Amino acid sequence: MERLALIGVSQRRGGMEALTQWGEWWQHRTPELSALAEEWVPLLTCNRTEVVLALRAGVALEHARQALIPPELPRGYAYQGEAALEHLARVAASLDSVNPGEDQIMRQVRQAFEAAQKAGSVGPLTHFAFQSALKIAKRVRREVELAPAQTSLFSLARPALEALLPRPARVAVVGTGEMGSLAARSLAALPGIELFLVNRTPEKAQALAEALGARAMALSDFLKNPPELEALVAATPVAGLFGGSFFQAQPRLRVAVDLGMPANIVPEATRGVALFDLNLLERLGEERRARLQAELARAELIVAQELEQVLAEWAERAIAPAITQMREAYRRTLAELLGEQAEPELVERLAHRFAHFPVKGLRGLARRHGPEAAEVFLQEAGLWVDDSLRDGTGFAHHGDDPLRDGTSSVHHRDDSLRDGTGSLHPVDEARVGPVRQGVGRG
Repeated sequence: MERLALIGVSQRRGGMEALTQWGEWWQHRTPELSALAEEWVPLLTCNRTEVVLALRAGVALEHARQALIPPELPRGYAYQGEAALEHLARVAASLDSVNPGEDQIMRQVRQAFEAAQKAGSVGPLTHFAFQSALKIAKRVRREVELAPAQTSLFSLARPALEALLPRPARVAVVGTGEMGSLAARSLAALPGIELFLVNRTPEKAQALAEALGARAMALSDFLKNPPELEALVAATPVAGLFGGSFFQAQPRLRVAVDLGMPANIVPEATRGVALFDLNLLERLGEERRARLQAELARAELIVAQELEQVLAEWAERAIAPAITQMREAYRRTLAELLGEQAEPELVERLAHRFAHFPVKGLRGLARRHGPEAAEVFLQEAGLWVDDSLRDGTGFAHHGDDPLRDGTSSVHHRDDSLRDGTGSLHPVDEARVGPVRQGVGRG
């Protein structure tokens, strides 16, 4: 568990400029990770660039960050051990999203994990981390109503867009990926909207257009001869796609929403048009976050409760081989003392009975103080499992179960951009001991 690490940057925790730089760097210069980590899962979305790692033995978190991130990029944040798992769970539960409770991120986390599985970069530690994070996220979604279904980043702009549009109104959604499709579905539910779905390959937009009663267009045709619009929603990966010439040809345009990363719309070209870019959407998201304080606190409490259970399970799994050795030590001692006076079955039962209370106490020690405390006890008793019983990730082997692992309650949380409350934090932070201190932590 101590080798679990997460390094990255997000819009909320670094701003659009940092996110754009990281996104371009990853897209054009995918880093070499195998020298630093045995397992890795990139998590790349419009609002974050992160990678979850199982560090190789002897690789420190700060060394991994320095080796991974070019010095010209913003520093980003880094988490290790328990803190990395907690951050991943909060991301999957949409507690760290620009728009809390939005639907996309849980799917994106799952898709990132599945893509890494296909690429062969997932191992037992990252598998356990992602499965645990998704399980926690599902409970949060089930028990706390943070947002209605189909909530997305676009939902932050919709109320103002709806108020500014005349009826009838022509609206184009450019880019029909996941974010653009959610925006299109939201717009199609409004009365008096004539909707155009624009994509580089119109065939990809055609099925959605038919379902929504919209018109599909090729991007090339749209740029050459766009219809007159009252609103534009851009959700593509193309920087500066819409500039002065486009806006000059749209005298009726009132609202533009830029969901793209990097920015699709040149801000200086939008004179007289209400522009909702990612920076404005982030501010609207923070305002909504403030209104959701009670719900977010309940969600954070669920995350804390679930993490306690997961970490307790990991702690017990870490010492399970040693518990087996403890019972075997009792069995050998009883067999030597009793000799042939007792049947082997009786010796086995007595060994389990004598070991019951020490095992119970050992489990409690591991749950409360971490496997290190239990390790000291077992080492002094000569019962600690040697390194041959651990695999390359530090997990203790339990038969053929790929999810059984060894853990450590020692962890480091290093966030050079923000502190535990989500506010700006100017220096790196390293902590040893429990990360979770109440709820509502960023």
